[in-house]
Amino acid sequence: MATATRTDRLILMPLTSDQADEAFRVYSDDRVWGHRPQARHETVRETLKVIERTAHSWEAKNLGPWGVYLRDHPSDFVGVGGLELVDDKVWDLKYRLRPDKWGSGYATEISEAALAAVKRTDPDTPITARVTTNHPASFRVLEKLGFRAVWEGRRVGTEDNPAEPDVRIYADRELPPDILETLINRP
Repeated sequence: MATATRTDRLILMPLTSDQADEAFRVYSDDRVWGHRPQARHETVRETLKVIERTAHSWEAKNLGPWGVYLRDHPSDFVGVGGLELVDDKVWDLKYRLRPDKWGSGYATEISEAALAAVKRTDPDTPITARVTTNHPASFRVLEKLGFRAVWEGRRVGTEDNPAEPDVRIYADRELPPDILETLINRP
């Protein structure tokens, strides 16, 4: 298992079940899910399922999502961010941060660390990100990192739910049709 990664302001620890309570506080916060309230976690068990699912990334490629802490205050949990390997075909860049930490550039800092790590360890695998279309702050982060939008539409299984926002898929390169199809059909 990987060790901690340090950036100028953050400590990025491989996300494990030991961080479930801290991650749940982020995943269950209404403000974090303002753009998609129906995705908010109701129980710590939901958060543990995410952590268990993303553990495959660490097992397969020794890279995955991190629990994020402040470097100046190592016990201060900022949120979750990094990469998840999807179907062993593509990396999915993601971050969820405590609302009191928004606007500080942490999403960009986490993303830059993730991109640097994947370029060292797995540069041939595409990197993507899915963002709801009502979340322009995340668009700006991704576009600043050089990602471009490659698809926009309804999330699978939400076609009949008007409360569910559309999703936009970003990528660091042109995607082969089969990979794009996998991402489009991912719930």
